[in-house]
Amino acid sequence: MAVNLADDRLPCGRDIDRLWDQLATGAPDWHARSCEYCQAALAEIRPLSVAIRELAAEQVRPPADLSEKIMAAVLARVGAAPRIALPGPAGNRLLISVPVVAFILRAAGDTVDGVHARSCRLTRDAHDRSTSANLNLSISLQFGMPALAAARAVRMAVRTAARAQLGITLGRIDIDVVDVHAA
Repeated sequence: MAVNLADDRLPCGRDIDRLWDQLATGAPDWHARSCEYCQAALAEIRPLSVAIRELAAEQVRPPADLSEKIMAAVLARVGAAPRIALPGPAGNRLLISVPVVAFILRAAGDTVDGVHARSCRLTRDAHDRSTSANLNLSISLQFGMPALAAARAVRMAVRTAARAQLGITLGRIDIDVVDVHAA
């Protein structure tokens, strides 16, 4: 007797999923043991249940190049970040992504006491070595801290980091105070 397993219910009214659950626990109930429809369904799904258990027990080893394939797919989808060429000895070329530059400069703004740097954005011409890059930096100030003095200190810290860590000279640095925080 063949049972159509595409239907959810057997002719006796029993749900096929219940039989799968009973096979997983290894104990069909009294109905399944005595019902001809359940017995026929169990005969058909038992080999599948065994195969599923065997496959689930197998050790899965991802291909050695899985990480590379994933990263290639991600980069193909989002594209590589724009890069800036850093100055260096003749014949040597070092490229750094714009988000990394922004991270370094934002971290420099964080070194000023009472300031938390929020976002940092270089202008589009940052990768053009013939012009100096401009920077937009948003910050949060500690309550009671003078904004002009904080902006001066942040500009100095960011310019110093740009020269010392990256070897680049910044043009205009716009500071935007977007928040005030407690001490």
